[in-house]
Amino acid sequence: MKRSLVIAMIIFMSVIPLLAQEEKYTEEEALLLIEAYGAREAEANEKIAIEEAKINSLKAKISEAENAIADIKAKLKEIEQRPKYDVYTVKPGDWLSKLAEYPEVYGWGNYARWKDIYNVNKDLIKDPDLIYPDWKLKVPRP
Repeated sequence: MKRSLVIAMIIFMSVIPLLAQEEKYTEEEALLLIEAYGAREAEANEKIAIEEAKINSLKAKISEAENAIADIKAKLKEIEQRPKYDVYTVKPGDWLSKLAEYPEVYGWGNYARWKDIYNVNKDLIKDPDLIYPDWKLKVPRP
């Protein structure tokens, strides 16, 4: 332990004079150093300008994204406020799969969606094969 402390003190004592020495430059050397540091500063300023341009571009994209998010939120709120059901009045001769294909309900080819209508109207429809004229059925909307 003492030995490593002695070695550390010797190293420290030999470094102090090196740290205390001042480098002396001639006027010509000093001017060259000033010029070199000026060039490095100019290069750094150019890099800063490039990075600031990138930052400004990213800020513009962020602003566009925030505007798009605000638009989507407004549309979502509008959709959420829409009624979740339309109402269809049963006509004579209707049955669930037939009325599911009506253009005002789900449209042609959507006969299998009769189950959607049945499921939201279970309080009224006891047998899906029997629906009666003038019943007001809820038609679920996505």
